[in-house]
Amino acid sequence: MLGALLFNIVSNICKSLIYNSMVEQIQKFREYLDYIEEHYNNVQKAWKLLQEKCKNMNFIYDDALFFELDAQIKQHDLSKLSAEEFTQYRQFFFPAEKEEKDRALFMEAWEHHKVNNDHHWQIWTMEGFGKSKQELALIHNIVDWVAMGFKFNDTAKKYYEKNKEEIQFPKWAIDYMYEIFELIY
Repeated sequence: MLGALLFNIVSNICKSLIYNSMVEQIQKFREYLDYIEEHYNNVQKAWKLLQEKCKNMNFIYDDALFFELDAQIKQHDLSKLSAEEFTQYRQFFFPAEKEEKDRALFMEAWEHHKVNNDHHWQIWTMEGFGKSKQELALIHNIVDWVAMGFKFNDTAKKYYEKNKEEIQFPKWAIDYMYEIFELIY
């Protein structure tokens, strides 16, 4: 009799722990989805800002460039919802209690993300990337940094200046980027 009672108590504790763990996992997935949504909305807001402030720049008044860039920005970071990135990013940035961050899995997801989102400078600055594609990717890169500035109360310009030793832009891109910064800040 005591053995059955003890078994039921332990069983209920285990069920409770599993339930709490499951609920916490779901909460962390929601938090990460909220973060993705907030970033996406900030990217759209940053794109509107560039459209307003940079109206005399060729990427706004040239219809072909504008519509290509607009389409890319509407698809911004879509790969973050993929099987190759979603759980790995969530687990690294929004871990549940007692869940260890798996840096190796995150780094694989980050590599996948960069390759599938050419607005990251590590991709568009590579050889073989045509100049017109580089220009669009640079602008999208700036939009992404402006959006991150909204989140972290910073500016794309300050972010670049803090990290320029690591960020390897060609000279034309630095000049073009500062031209945009002058218009938006």
